[in-house]
Amino acid sequence: MRKSSKSNLDGLLSRHDYLVVQSNDLAKAFGNLKAFEHKLLDYCVSFVSKDSVEQEVFQTTSNDVMRYFDLANSGQNYQRIVKAFKTLNENTALYFVTRKENGKKAIVMGHLFNKMVVGDDGIITFQFSEIASPYLFELKQNYYSFKLLELAQIKSKYSLIMLKLIEARRFGQNDLITITGTLEEWKDWFLGSEKSKSWTAGRFTDRVLVVALKEIEEKMPDITTTLVSVKKGRRITGYEVHVSDKRRRAFHPSYRKSVN
Repeated sequence: MRKSSKSNLDGLLSRHDYLVVQSNDLAKAFGNLKAFEHKLLDYCVSFVSKDSVEQEVFQTTSNDVMRYFDLANSGQNYQRIVKAFKTLNENTALYFVTRKENGKKAIVMGHLFNKMVVGDDGIITFQFSEIASPYLFELKQNYYSFKLLELAQIKSKYSLIMLKLIEARRFGQNDLITITGTLEEWKDWFLGSEKSKSWTAGRFTDRVLVVALKEIEEKMPDITTTLVSVKKGRRITGYEVHVSDKRRRAFHPSYRKSVN
């Protein structure tokens, strides 16, 4: 019986696409979100500052959100915003690996957000969860160096995810970045675990990776990329993305090397 329980836990840990081991894993955690939801998440993350504390409550308004996303001030767009916040609340589950005092491995289940409050007066408040805050604040401080304005001009959700992966794999001020992973890892990062099952490698290459890298290079001319398919015979088993990022990036004294 004990052996069966351990086997089930290991299986969950190995296949769940929202498993968080270190801060930069958050950059690849939400492949199931749509483009607008990704941008709204980035908007929420932008409220985090170096002075932020865990359990801090952040506040915005529906009018501010609509102005930022260049949406008309209408009831329809208000409902769109409310629906997107609802999706963020429901679809940002997180799973953290830990060890108990007896040394046994355990999985802590939680969510990115602790709570959200959306009022009919247009005031919106949100609070990140206690277990996610340390990872999120460190991600913002050390890896989230793309300005919100840069992220806002990107249309494809695949490009948004790729940009976050680029930052998560950056070493300090180094402008050369390499992202590697198996085919299944890449599909989980961009599609989520359920949708990825039905996508062939060819379809994923053409409709996700090629599209994402093309848009990034078009919108950000200081970034150039190279996509390499890793193959076993004729079968694609993984990818490498090599990035040269020549954007001017202000050095921050708290910037430190990410841990891969």
